[in-house]
Amino acid sequence: MPVTWGAGEKMKKKMFVCIFVLSMFNTFTFAQLWPKGALKQSDWNLSLKNMKVGDVLEKEYISCFGGENDAVLASSWLAAEGNPPKKLQPNEKDENGDSWDEYEIDWANQYRYDTWTEMYGPGKCFDGKTDTAWCEGVEGDGIGEVVIAWVDVKRPVRIWSGFGKSQKTWQTNNRPKDIKVFIIQGEIVGQSVNGPNYKMKVIGEKKLTLKDINGWQPLDLGEYNEIDVGYYKKLDSYELQKSNTFIAVQILSVYPGTKYNDTLISEISN
Repeated sequence: MPVTWGAGEKMKKKMFVCIFVLSMFNTFTFAQLWPKGALKQSDWNLSLKNMKVGDVLEKEYISCFGGENDAVLASSWLAAEGNPPKKLQPNEKDENGDSWDEYEIDWANQYRYDTWTEMYGPGKCFDGKTDTAWCEGVEGDGIGEVVIAWVDVKRPVRIWSGFGKSQKTWQTNNRPKDIKVFIIQGEIVGQSVNGPNYKMKVIGEKKLTLKDINGWQPLDLGEYNEIDVGYYKKLDSYELQKSNTFIAVQILSVYPGTKYNDTLISEISN
């Protein structure tokens, strides 16, 4: 004998199925359907240029999946070059052979455009790729500009200075020479769709001179200037392990490029 469902039971069954289906989607899948927002130059985080030890950064970092949420991580960035990706029609394949139906196509086109706006955004210096780079976006050599990368300062940190896409792009563009490194501790203050939200506090700084090489080199963070009066203190790994950490790099001088005066950093990572 077939089971019959009343209106209340039907609603409960529908809710159960919806919850079950949603639980089958992991965070990454859900994030991909969430609007990331375009990275606009009008959102430059100019306050970073005046940061000092002890400061709590005025803007929180929403560790989502790039786009407009990365605007808090740099004082400037170069606008995307070339033309934005063309709008696709439903079921039309993109460059990677992917396609979307009529219900997803608007999101897909917006996502493609938003991703294009990040061409030289701050997220490019910790995306794990040395053929992408953050590029400051001001006139001149970018002296004083700042970018923040998400790294674990308890482990060795390295940097790829310049645009590592090719030897030519590395030579023709500026590379940072003297830099000021800020160590930032993140306190979790909320949760976004794809990760924690952080309030960021500057806990140390140190000046370094980088080598002019197209490749990895270490960032010596063994000690940092705690109060900027000549007293040096070892990194307190016990305190840092309680929360996530970040590195901010400020450009103080550059190795000049042979053709352009844009200053780039390809990667800051562990």
